Amino acid sequence: MLNSCVMHRHTGPAPGIMVWGGIGYYSCTPLVRIAGTLNSQRYMSEVLEPVVLPYLQGLATAVFQQDNARPHVLCIVQRFFVNHQIELLPWPARSPDLSPIENMWSMVSQRLTQITPPAAKPDQIWQRVEAAWSAVPQNTSKVSLNQCRGVWQR
Repeated sequence: MLNSCVMHRHTGPAPGIMVWGGIGYYSCTPLVRIAGTLNSQRYMSEVLEPVVLPYLQGLATAVFQQDNARPHVLCIVQRFFVNHQIELLPWPARSPDLSPIENMWSMVSQRLTQITPPAAKPDQIWQRVEAAWSAVPQNTSKVSLNQCRGVWQR
């Protein structure tokens, strides 16, 4: 068979990483690389305390939005928000189309698919995700938030 007629496919498990990031009207948080499975304790100790609290404290006013993933909605996490006086935006289940962060992740994903060859190791993926996140234009989060605000107010 001719080599030009053969399409090579990767059939093993694809490398992957879990990443958390946040956006505000004028800025983005640093990314957090999540190793393994995220539970409520790790969500608080690896994301909320070291990243979200300092980020929100630097803003004049803020409403925090998160999806309804299990680590986000457990009582211990809800108590964390109450104790730190963080206002939460109520969020309907299964509604990623209303989430402004999804536009950011889409742009990051587009940038990653343009890089060849694909990253073979988790550390390579992490470096590329960080670079793609940093390369997204600053006004993107503002535009995304404005688009979603229009839907929220209907």
